[in-house]
Amino acid sequence: MANRVELCGRLANPPALSVTPAGTPVLRLLVDCGATTGELLLAVVMTGEPVRALAQSLKAGAEIRARGALHPLRGRTRAGLKNVGIELVADEIEPARETR
Repeated sequence: MANRVELCGRLANPPALSVTPAGTPVLRLLVDCGATTGELLLAVVMTGEPVRALAQSLKAGAEIRARGALHPLRGRTRAGLKNVGIELVADEIEPARETR
């Protein structure tokens, strides 16, 4: 079974661009994919040099399309509770094209 996902939605907040100690750029997005605002928020992450320009071109509220694979997120909340979720590790992110 292939783990391949395409999602469309609006950016819930501005893109977050960071750089690893090894110098790899990392772009993190929170994408609102629900029928109503805040109903279904998904984390999206992408790495590599192209994300620098992408981070500059995207703004909160922009519609995007992302393609990639789902990966588990595991960790603990600040209160020490177990936190399990998923994120889309994208190999492609682009502004959504309007269809009318």
